[in-house]
Amino acid sequence: MDMHDIRPGVNAPVLTLAQASDADIPLIMEIERSPGYPALVGSYYADEHYRRMAAPTCTYLLARSNGEPVGFAVIRRDDDGMGTAQLHRIAVSPPGQGHGAAFLREICRWVFEEHDIDRLWLDLLASNTRAAHLYQALGFVEEGILRASLRTAEGRHDLVLMSLLREDWRFRKVKLRP
Repeated sequence: MDMHDIRPGVNAPVLTLAQASDADIPLIMEIERSPGYPALVGSYYADEHYRRMAAPTCTYLLARSNGEPVGFAVIRRDDDGMGTAQLHRIAVSPPGQGHGAAFLREICRWVFEEHDIDRLWLDLLASNTRAAHLYQALGFVEEGILRASLRTAEGRHDLVLMSLLREDWRFRKVKLRP
């Protein structure tokens, strides 16, 4: 299988997406505070989630597998009319069951098929190689390094900037259809 293959495996989980509501914030906070996630994706207090969820350019999505919540994502659309959105945060729980790849495929479908978005971008810690491999496998391209752009209690960290264009996503989707 090609490293850039976006086809789900035979046993890949089937996920459904839904827009999250205020009632989902405790679940979102629980997922983002799962072991290992705070250092990778960050976490907010409830009031910050409420504020962001209310913003017209921000969408919180929930992923469900067999009706059970398995992850959330935060998409921020730029309001400059340029058709760009940021995958601000994504987390699944429990990790390692294929939900991350399935969720990311659904996010790309949602962004590019249901919205007037031409470019989806994200940044991630340079040390988060597991996520970088997943993004690359789904067609995201590394655009550069944001040197020492994140400050934590442990010091400054580089972020990797990646993006996926609608045109590239459509091409891969057609080319790799089973």
